[in-house]
Amino acid sequence: MNNFTGLPSLNYLHTFESVARHLSFTNAAKELCVTQAAVSHQIRALEEHLGVRLFHREKRKVLLSEEGLKLLPSVVSGLQGIADSLESIHNYDSEDTLVVGVGSSFSANWLVHRLGTFYQQYPEVNLHLKITNNDPDFAADETDMAVVWGKGDWEGLMCEQLMVVEFTPVCSPELLKNSQPLRTPEDLIHYPLLDDSDYESWQEWLEEAGIPERKYKRRMVIRDSNVLIHSALDGHGIALCAVGIVQEYLDSGRLVRPFDLSITGGGFHFLVYPEKALRKPLVRLFKDWLISEVTKIEFQETS
Repeated sequence: MNNFTGLPSLNYLHTFESVARHLSFTNAAKELCVTQAAVSHQIRALEEHLGVRLFHREKRKVLLSEEGLKLLPSVVSGLQGIADSLESIHNYDSEDTLVVGVGSSFSANWLVHRLGTFYQQYPEVNLHLKITNNDPDFAADETDMAVVWGKGDWEGLMCEQLMVVEFTPVCSPELLKNSQPLRTPEDLIHYPLLDDSDYESWQEWLEEAGIPERKYKRRMVIRDSNVLIHSALDGHGIALCAVGIVQEYLDSGRLVRPFDLSITGGGFHFLVYPEKALRKPLVRLFKDWLISEVTKIEFQETS
């Protein structure tokens, strides 16, 4: 049977780990919200308990001693084990709130059209959408999961591919009534191209169409994808948009595709989450629902 009576204070070990990670008594004190004197006292008490020096102070630098280097891995492993165990017994089953991070374009033009069915099926769930176009930072954002465009290379996170992102030119049918004909890609020269700031997608599409990109200089640069889509809806020009994102507008006839050619842009929409998030029933519920909605769209497109 293990005997833990001779172990030093857990608080001392926590302070040791912080100082060892920062190699600074000052920064450890800031992290632990105590004074530097308190940190020094705890480290000194730990060293006296063990009978060894854990740190060397050389020219305003803090370095781990040989004994400190031996102790650190076990302390980190032990503290992480305690943290994991405490989190694993968290009462997730009683939670009724789910926080999902989503991009502004995906949420405003795809997800919003389908949330009604989710609310009807699960009226007891408090779904909070956090709109962000940044890569997920689950600790800082306090989100449970996120829908992100990318290539599936988020280290340390689980990700599931939702849908390929195909970009194609779209415009208002009203734009075509009062302007030059738009029968071939060459006719785009008569229209302003609605574009984001980097122009890479239009360059790739024009290249696929066999058109010299340098001919097309009538650009309206719009950095927000929602504004870009609504500019196309209002007839201000021709936008290169993700097909899945504007599908509702295409189905209703508010937008049309003058050409069938599309490009993938090299990315997909992914559902991204930490592995531990699956311990929360609401995460599994929303994940299954979202995947089923994507599957419905894919089935309609192939049938």
